[in-house]
Amino acid sequence: MKEFISHRFTEFKQVSLLTLLSVFLLALRMKITHDFFLLFLIWNLFLAFIPYLMVVRLRFRESVSTTNIILTGILWLAFLPNAPYIITDLIHVRHASSEWMVYEVLMLVSFAITGLYLGFLSLRDMSAVLQQKGWITTSKYRSLFEYTILALCGYGIYLGRVLRWNSWDIIQRPEKLFYDMGNLFIHPFSNQKAWLLIMSMSLFLIVIFSLFKNNTIVTKTAP
Repeated sequence: MKEFISHRFTEFKQVSLLTLLSVFLLALRMKITHDFFLLFLIWNLFLAFIPYLMVVRLRFRESVSTTNIILTGILWLAFLPNAPYIITDLIHVRHASSEWMVYEVLMLVSFAITGLYLGFLSLRDMSAVLQQKGWITTSKYRSLFEYTILALCGYGIYLGRVLRWNSWDIIQRPEKLFYDMGNLFIHPFSNQKAWLLIMSMSLFLIVIFSLFKNNTIVTKTAP
């Protein structure tokens, strides 16, 4: 337990450092330019923290009921795409003037890395919770679960970035949301660009998460 808490404390420091760096770069930009257009990045980062904190709550509890895991898992899956979604905020670099271009890229990348890191930590912890519960029995099934979730994140990112849907629209406008979701499957050939984005984003997330997971394992087992 002490080892778990120590590891978690180190993780919190890393998350805090990345968050502070992102917010500092944004605050400095707004202070100098008096331009508040990118203030929404704070909101996007807040949304990325939600699935992470959901799973941290489960990990710190001695025992978790099946109902608790299922309900938390549904909400977690609905909000998880918000974490890697921040990568797509890089499109806003097109609004930067030439003298601010490099700074703007660094700032947007810092937010993207923070969101991606939060999402990967959240997915890793959810996999651990399900494995401890006995719902995932082998490393192969764990990888299958993780890659499936990342593919769904790629799908969710398309829904958010291109179709402009939000996580809470599942409750507010479920009929229209499910119609748009189903349309991608019913008419796949007329949505080739959509599937190209979804598959490329899913593949990107899977590859980067695999590197993240392997590096984590090596770090834990290193002398």
